Amino acid sequence: MTVGSELRLNRDAEATGVTPMRHALSAFLDAIAVDQDTRDDILIAVGEAVANAVEHAYCGSSPGMVQLYARVDDARTLAVEVVDRGEYISRERRDGRGFGMRIVRSVARAVAIETDGGTRIHMLFDIASAADTP
Repeated sequence: MTVGSELRLNRDAEATGVTPMRHALSAFLDAIAVDQDTRDDILIAVGEAVANAVEHAYCGSSPGMVQLYARVDDARTLAVEVVDRGEYISRERRDGRGFGMRIVRSVARAVAIETDGGTRIHMLFDIASAADTP
């Protein structure tokens, strides 16, 4: 795994953009040799963050962009950011909804959310290469 490796994606905030972003992230995780279980967890968590941006960021306005940045900070840490420039809206809990950020928080080592000028979700994940797994 190469420290400093990074992935940068920009897509329109449309439902059709979520799957290509997940596929690109999956290929990146394969390229840096993240073990399968960790890779699956990261894809679920980041997929939830991207889906939230697509669904909620631009409600009532024309769709903007969703950006995904992933980089290997050190041999054991992957930093991921999902960014939109939409309006952050705090919503009331609804039955059967609202699990996305709980999933993100349960998988990532650390999560921080900034809501000034859009939403930026910072996530840190512990990673190990497939070679590190017994």
